[in-house]
Amino acid sequence: MQNNATISAILQKLPVFAGLNLDEYEHIRQICIPSQHNDGETVFVEGDSSPCMYVLLSGEVQLRAHNLGVIHTLQPGELFGEIGLVSQKPRTATAVVCAPSVLLQINDDAFQTLLNQHPRISFTIMRNITINMANHLERMNHSDTLDYLPPGRA
Repeated sequence: MQNNATISAILQKLPVFAGLNLDEYEHIRQICIPSQHNDGETVFVEGDSSPCMYVLLSGEVQLRAHNLGVIHTLQPGELFGEIGLVSQKPRTATAVVCAPSVLLQINDDAFQTLLNQHPRISFTIMRNITINMANHLERMNHSDTLDYLPPGRA
């Protein structure tokens, strides 16, 4: 498993946490639960509830959509599941481990407690997620948006 300094360094590189100070990163690190996963293991399934988000520390995870197949292969240092956690909507993809991996899990209860106790952390994370979503929508508007719609939804 990774040590606390390594975990903190990875958290500091994630755009969703950009703009936090060192004490705030430490608060986030404290709610992270590290876990090891084997090749082929399913982390979550499309349609599942979204009680947590993950940071990939090592290994590889694929995000797969039922109608589209592999939509993204995650590399170490990437965050996933954050939109479901924030929106409380069902998962939009299935996450499958493709190589032995170490994940950090951030559970909803601990995350909500952290946000309630630290308004600046809450504001910063929500601002960063909003910016990320706005950038994603802008990219979609500059491409063929029909490419992003599942069959039968156009």
